[in-house]
Amino acid sequence: MPKGKIGLVLTAAFLVSAPWVMAGAQGPESIDLKEKFQVEGGMKAVIFPHRTHQAKLACSSCHLDPEGGGKLVVELVNKVGIGNDFHKKFCWPCHVEMQVPQGKSCPTCHG
Repeated sequence: MPKGKIGLVLTAAFLVSAPWVMAGAQGPESIDLKEKFQVEGGMKAVIFPHRTHQAKLACSSCHLDPEGGGKLVVELVNKVGIGNDFHKKFCWPCHVEMQVPQGKSCPTCHG
């Protein structure tokens, strides 16, 4: 193999195996929703298990981009209290549809 091609193959192999490339493709392991989306309220922050959800759902279930990341499929306007948009527009409807046991019980997510 010519020298130029060896360098190209090694560079490609490095980039594919680099942790920041893999993490980007997989998304974060978990997300603190209260911090990331500035949700206000007295409940404990929801540490969203992103990888667990990602293993069961297509990215387009939650994100506008079918590759994932970026904007969510719902607009989060109300971010205060129990009637916030995470509950009413995003998490609860999905938990009900997917028949998540105790899907709307506070400790399920705020535990």
